[in-house]
Parts: sequence; structure tokens; C-alpha cells
Amino acid sequence: MAIIKHAARQTLGQLIGANNPVVTVPDDSQRQYAWSKKEVDTYWTDIQKFRIARVTGKEADSEYFIGPIVTITDEHKKGRSLLDGQQRLTTSTILISVIRDILWRMGSPESCATANNMQRDYVARKAGRKDPMEYFLVLSLFDRDFFRDFIQDWNETSGSTRGSEESKRPSHKLIQEAYSNFESKVSGELSVFPDEDSRLDWLDSLYDCLIQGLVFVEIQTPTSSDANEVFETINSRGKDLSTVDLVRNFLMEKSREEVSKQRVNDTWRVLLDSFEKREEIERFLRHFWVARHGDVKSHSLYSAIRIELTREFSKTPQVYSPRAFAAELESASLRYVDLIHCSTGVEEFDNALMDIKALGADALHPLLLAASERNDYTQLQDLIEACLSYYVRWTVIGTRESTVLEENIFGVAKEFSGGAGCSSIMRRVCGWIPDNDTFKSAFEEASLPKPSQARYILARIETQMRAEAGIDELFPVTSGRVHVESIYPQQPDPKFRLDEHEAWVHRLGNLTLLSGRRNPGVVNLTYPEKSHQYEGSALLVASDSGTERLWDSTSGQWNRQGIRARQADMAKIALELWPDAGRWS
Repeated sequence: MAIIKHAARQTLGQLIGANNPVVTVPDDSQRQYAWSKKEVDTYWTDIQKFRIARVTGKEADSEYFIGPIVTITDEHKKGRSLLDGQQRLTTSTILISVIRDILWRMGSPESCATANNMQRDYVARKAGRKDPMEYFLVLSLFDRDFFRDFIQDWNETSGSTRGSEESKRPSHKLIQEAYSNFESKVSGELSVFPDEDSRLDWLDSLYDCLIQGLVFVEIQTPTSSDANEVFETINSRGKDLSTVDLVRNFLMEKSREEVSKQRVNDTWRVLLDSFEKREEIERFLRHFWVARHGDVKSHSLYSAIRIELTREFSKTPQVYSPRAFAAELESASLRYVDLIHCSTGVEEFDNALMDIKALGADALHPLLLAASERNDYTQLQDLIEACLSYYVRWTVIGTRESTVLEENIFGVAKEFSGGAGCSSIMRRVCGWIPDNDTFKSAFEEASLPKPSQARYILARIETQMRAEAGIDELFPVTSGRVHVESIYPQQPDPKFRLDEHEAWVHRLGNLTLLSGRRNPGVVNLTYPEKSHQYEGSALLVASDSGTERLWDSTSGQWNRQGIRARQADMAKIALELWPDAGRWS
């Protein structure tokens, strides 16, 4: 059980500022800045509601409780080590810097003096002209330099920061976005005031609300282990939960030597620099673990990792260490980036990866990650094609339970990591692919309400039709220039509406691809009124697939049998595009 030394109410002004111990996010714990526009907007809305209540006197003596923070306090050190609460303190500092910069740009002696005082009191200051800058909030190594450069290193003469650090990581972009968001919101509020005095009063009320009104409960713990336990408990629910951060904290705590801690930090630096979005890192960590240990759900991933690694690290002698785990994680992350970005350098394999991306078939990635550890991508071409056939036949067209596919794929991924050979895994995957009769029957009745899946299926059919027609030119069917069109419209004139409308409108036989922007004035017309856009299309799936069968010229109505007939023709092509197990026997 964690030891808590003290828990006390603290305003923002009591936590950060010139008269308080410096708050430092230690390098061996905590994550980088992670608040997106959604969290920043929520923070701003809450601050605004609270400010109005204070100004109007409705809740003049009230305070806005913004949540707990967890610190490690050592009687021999002057500062606070912050384990939890970084997002709120960083965001508050960003908003203070926005108020500072807007005050400076107002240009009056009073506003400039207030801006300078704000900087010195709650952002950063120099005790003397030649002394180093003292920062009241020190972020961890992943964001420290950028935050100083973009927010804290403010020149009192020019009223600007240096702005020389390049935005390298997703967290850096989020810091920039938070600043721009606040700047826009504050400027919008000030635009309604007719004079500078009114604007100064409004800024002063916002500033006072932040410094005096925001209240935290600081939970002080004596050691990093105690702080980690409190951190995990607090973050067991909600947005702040981050498996990536918890795993890093855990590895740092279990690292016995400085070189091991450095190895963990180096790995995390690679992760942060390699992935474009934080969600990608979270997904990679799960897929990495799944590839070695089988299925585990996201909500229980950290618990599974902690239990298994604690057992491994506790063995005597210690054969497997945090340093070794970090090295394996880094190596796998580089391969994973190639998989999700379709950048292995093997053209045929990358084309198949693009299919996975188009389908959103992320469940296949753990198997490919495990397979790529000991095999070249050229050796995995049959495997990835078999996996695609399995996914399309089972999930997209067959609409069977996707969890069954995931359990199967995750299971053979674990076998691959355990030393199974490619040929035995291929046999397992091929054994799950639905046979031709089952697939053909399912395809002839398939509806695809998801535009991404419909676009993929139709794009592959278009490519096959071009190959059969001897057309070498490849039309960019996956680009934004091409859209999915319902021939029998989604919103037809009531007198042309088919019975069981919903059962027909998303049928594959009723869908096609068209180039250019969708024309709202045409899409809901009858076939004769819009047939020209199909007949004149450069896409064969529109011009040469028998779309005219969808209209009965005798009755002047849409034709269900035409939808069925066109879809049956598509099914014949689909059998070639996504073959059964016989293709690899």
C-alpha cells in the first residue's frame, strides 16, 4: 500500500511561481503533453463558467477544484517531483503565457508591465542579468526544450519567445495547438470591449481566476514507488489512463542501473519520434504484446504486462531485464511503423499492406509483426494475401463474428513468436478461409453500408476489370477524386422508392465508383436522368458493368433483378481477387 505523507489544498499560484519550490516532471516517469483540442476546450469552458460566477458574485468565494496531483517530496530537496498532474499544470501555464503575450501586444505601459510581472511571477525569471533562467514548471526530457523555447523563454524587451526549436513530436504540436486555441478564444472575448481599460479588466479577472481560483489537492508521497501506486490508482479510469505511460513508469521503477533507465528512455524517444499519433503508439504496444502472448484487451493490457514482466524480472539470476524488453520493443516498433505506413520497400507486399489499411484490418498487424521478426517481407507475400482473403471472405463479405477472426490471428501470431514456421502458419490461416461456394453465395447478397469497405471492394474490381480489358493505365481509385455512388439513390423520389429500400440501397450490385465531386443535384434522380455519368465514366465499374440493368424501361421503375444480376457478375470477379485455400496449396 502506498505511503502518503501529506494531502493538502493548493491553488495554482501556490503550486507554480517565484515563491514556490520548482515543479519538475522527472525523466524516469510521466508522459509527454497529451491534451488535444477536446480536453483544452473543456478546460476553457470550465474556466469561463467559473470566471463568470466569480465576477458576478454568484459564487464570489468559491473555488474551482481541478483535480488531484501526485508529487514526490524529499526533505533534502527543495523542489517537487511531479508524477501526476502534468497535463493540467502545463495547460494552465500555456494559458498564462497567452494572457502575457496579448497584454504585451496591447502596447501600453500598464499592459507591458503586467505582462512582464506575469512572466516573472508564474512562468520563468532570472534572478540577475547573467544568471540562468529559472523555470517554475520543468517538463520531462521529451518536451522540456520545446516548451521552454515556445512558452517559457520570453524576452521582456521584445515580448516574444525564441521559437527556434523545431516541432518534432506529436506532443510539441499539441502544445502549439493549445496555445493557438487559447489565443483565439481570448482574442475573441476581448473583441467585444470598446476600450483598453475594459480589456485589461477582463484579462485581470481571467488571470485572477487561474492563479487564485484553480484549486488542486496535492498528494505528497516519499518515494517514486509510492507515487507510482497512487498514480495508477488515480488513472485507473478516464482519459488520463495511458498504458504507454504506465509501462514506461513501471520499466523505470524496475531498472536497477542507470544504463537500463537510459535504455528505456532511448526506446521511448524512438517511439515518440516514429509515430505520428499517440493512439498509434498505444495500438503498437497492444499488438506487440498480442504477437507474443495472445489476445488481451486494451483495458487490461497494462495489468497483463506488469504481471508477466514482474515475474520475469524477479527470476534469479535475472535473465530478462527491463533493458532487454526495451530493446525488443524498439526493434519491433520500427517494423510496425513500416507495416502501418506501407513502407517496407517491397512493392508487392506494400500493395497488400495498403489493402489492409483501406479495409481497416488492424487485426492482421500482430501476425505480420511476429512473422517479420525472422522472415523477409518477400517470404511473407503468400501469408499476407491469404490473410486478406480470410478477412474479406469472413468479415467484410461474410459478416461473421470478427472476434473469432481476431482470436485465430492473435493465436497464430503467438505461435509464430514461439518459433512456429511460416508453412505451418499458412496452413492454419488457409484452413479458416471460407470456401468458394460459401463466399460466392455471401457476395451475391452482400450489403456494404461502410463507404471505406465499399470503396475498397469496388476499387479492386475496377483494377481487375482493367487488367482483363488490357488497359495498362491505373486509375487512382483510392484518391479523393473518386467517390462511392448509390445508383438506385439513397433518397429517391417517393414514387420510385423500392419496397424494403434499406435492403437494396447498400447492396454491392447497386454501388459504383465515380470520379470527381459528388453532384447533389444528380444523385437522387432516376437512371435515365443520370445514365450519362455512368456511360461517360473513365471507370469501367461504372461504364462497363451493366448499370443499365438497374432500370426497367418498360415499367419506368428501378429493377431489383438488375441489382442482383450485376452483383452476381461482381461475385465472379471477387472469386479471383480473394481466392480460397486452393490458391496456396
